[in-house]
Amino acid sequence: MTESELTQVCGRIAKYMTRYGAEIYRVEDTAKRICKAYSYRRPEIYATPANFIITLQDKNGTPVTNSVSVGTRITNLDRVGRLNELSRWICSRRPDKDSIMEKIDEINSRPSYTLPMKLISYFCIGCTSTMVIGGSVKEILLGGIIAVIMKLVHVWLNRMAPSVFFSAFACSAVMSLIAMFFFSCGFVPRFDKMIIGATVTMVPGVAITNGMRDFISGDIFSGLYSMTEAAMTAIGLAVGTGLVLSSSLNLG
Repeated sequence: MTESELTQVCGRIAKYMTRYGAEIYRVEDTAKRICKAYSYRRPEIYATPANFIITLQDKNGTPVTNSVSVGTRITNLDRVGRLNELSRWICSRRPDKDSIMEKIDEINSRPSYTLPMKLISYFCIGCTSTMVIGGSVKEILLGGIIAVIMKLVHVWLNRMAPSVFFSAFACSAVMSLIAMFFFSCGFVPRFDKMIIGATVTMVPGVAITNGMRDFISGDIFSGLYSMTEAAMTAIGLAVGTGLVLSSSLNLG
């Protein structure tokens, strides 16, 4: 495999590993192992949650560089695991570029959870979270319904590729409006438990975990990036909820 082909292979694997929720140190380690399998001992690799850059030197010492942008990130640990298995297969077999690209396409085409299944999951999480904090039967059911509506709003917003802050702000605002509506109509005696239960579905747990692991492994910039993204999501949730609640209570 030529230097150009190898940088393309590493770039594509790193892009999808990062996009699907892998830690940055894992992405860098995977790229380094693939390069060493093809007898490139000193690859220059720079990875962040937003992009990936790799440089190899050919026999004449000329650097060959490839840069890829990660784009929108989602959590799909099944595909991360498959990409890890692919990297081990590459290191043991050392196949050609076309075979690797075909395997990557197969991984990307693996079926994910359907929207109805995701909505059922959000309903269960919303109900369970509301129940844990002591909600009544009505509050538990309405907490699940609000979580489902939040997911639908989030899916619709993702078509416009908004920032994490705006997405969290809009979802929390819609959630709070619905909770206040049920409260004002007398369906439930309180609105706080429904809001807390539905908000759990938007907590950026993967971003926080990956950020801390990047800090521990020494990837300070990547850790700051992930933690900042998580903080912006949390701030968006707080601001959206706070504005709606303060406006509704003042009007009331």
